[in-house]
Amino acid sequence: MIVHLLAVMSPGPDFTVVLKQSFSNGRLSAIFTSLGIAVGILLHVLFCIFGIAYIITTTPLLFKIFKFIGVMYLFYIGFKSFFNSSYNNTIYDNMIVNREAYYKSFLLGFITNVFNPKATMFFLSLFTLIIDASTPIIIKISYGAWMSIITGAWFCLVSILFTSSFSKIFIRKYSTLIDKIMGIILMFISIRILLN
Repeated sequence: MIVHLLAVMSPGPDFTVVLKQSFSNGRLSAIFTSLGIAVGILLHVLFCIFGIAYIITTTPLLFKIFKFIGVMYLFYIGFKSFFNSSYNNTIYDNMIVNREAYYKSFLLGFITNVFNPKATMFFLSLFTLIIDASTPIIIKISYGAWMSIITGAWFCLVSILFTSSFSKIFIRKYSTLIDKIMGIILMFISIRILLN
């Protein structure tokens, strides 16, 4: 549990995407992105429990395809962020309920997490260490639920912190620059994953 918590708190694609959502689209979009990431964690856990993660990571072609999809998606988000730097005051200030926008935010978090090959490797190695064939299914589900809840809670907290009153003033002033920096970071992360 401690290892997972430390991994969640370390900067990576999920963290960068939540920050980008906080800066570009406001608190609710960032929270929905965080929830998408949390659900993505559940999928990784299911992959591990049913052996799918092992098949993906031990089949070179399948792993390359999986990795390529994740890299291209991250690069696309970064590219879009870099060249489409517009601060969305309406969503940020009024938090207008827009189901489609929040669905897209949720999907962004979900896809970013699910197609992160490092996350797949992390959960596979973690589950290999703590779980074996004799581990009861309720324990496996409990680990998965814990990881999903903690991940969601952490990124929701990040969303709230980076959309506080102080952050709003800072973001209004530097929104275009922040969007470009987030775009560069996401593109850099995607290239690093591709080259590893």
